[in-house]
Amino acid sequence: MSIEYGKQDSRGGETYPNPDVPQTPAEILIHLHIPKTGGTSLNSMVQHAFANTEISDTMFIGSEHYNGLGLAPYELCRQRFASYAADDLQHIRYVTGHLPMGLHRAFDRTAKYFTVIRHPVDRVISDFFFRIQDNEPYVKDGELLRFEEYVESRYDVYLRDYQVRVISGCPELEGTRPQLGMQTPGPAVERRHLEEAKRNIERHFLAVAPLEKMTELALLIRRIYGWPMRRLLTEYKARTKQRPRMNEVSPRVIAMIEDCNSHDLELYEWVGKRFAAQSRLFEPELSKDVQVFNILSPLLNCAGKVLPWSARKRLARLLFYA
Repeated sequence: MSIEYGKQDSRGGETYPNPDVPQTPAEILIHLHIPKTGGTSLNSMVQHAFANTEISDTMFIGSEHYNGLGLAPYELCRQRFASYAADDLQHIRYVTGHLPMGLHRAFDRTAKYFTVIRHPVDRVISDFFFRIQDNEPYVKDGELLRFEEYVESRYDVYLRDYQVRVISGCPELEGTRPQLGMQTPGPAVERRHLEEAKRNIERHFLAVAPLEKMTELALLIRRIYGWPMRRLLTEYKARTKQRPRMNEVSPRVIAMIEDCNSHDLELYEWVGKRFAAQSRLFEPELSKDVQVFNILSPLLNCAGKVLPWSARKRLARLLFYA
């Protein structure tokens, strides 16, 4: 069932947020980092709005356990937050990592997610070759699996509608990776999972944007929260350095990837239109912010290559707070 903006769910009577109505800031902001969607770069921008004591970053505690799929990662995260001292837990305002959908239920305060959706063909290419770069290549019968063989298998959950898997939060879509280097089997994503992903975005997300609008997403969140433009610096991290571009992949392989990701493709297009509608609420200020950011960010990136971090931090504060 497709939910229209501003309409009521006939099952529960809940009204979903309309992208033409401004969102309000939540007490806890959750960065649902979907692997290979620019999440590390996005996090490097947004997290600087929070003090270190306000941040919980699961990427530093064994992110392989937090792949965003199913009940097991949710329970691991819930147990982690349950282990916090009461005062420490109350200080948390920003959570980031490869987190499971539904984590907002672990808190007794209002929580909203944000994330980026990447074109699925580009994400699959990046994910496969990043694993090689990160010394975790796929193998079969003791031999390295070529990219074409990986796609032709149509087997791995990371190949098949992975972004819908994560955002839908449906536990039956979780795959169990047998061991390092092996593909992860899992059931196919269905239309109902796509609709659940859309409902989750409408109910629980502050904003979602396509990768091409990552800067606008960070600046939009800044305006919702009323932050000064402090150190929202684009540092493109975790790049896949050696990978083919989409135009270097054969049309036959691209067609197979698209066939494996029909629901991800639809979600990507839907998110793009929705974010465009949401962005219009912040114009013309948002466009002006982007212009300023696109001038200052490259300057700070260049300075960061030659200046020590302390000097770079002072420079960022001077530029963004003056």
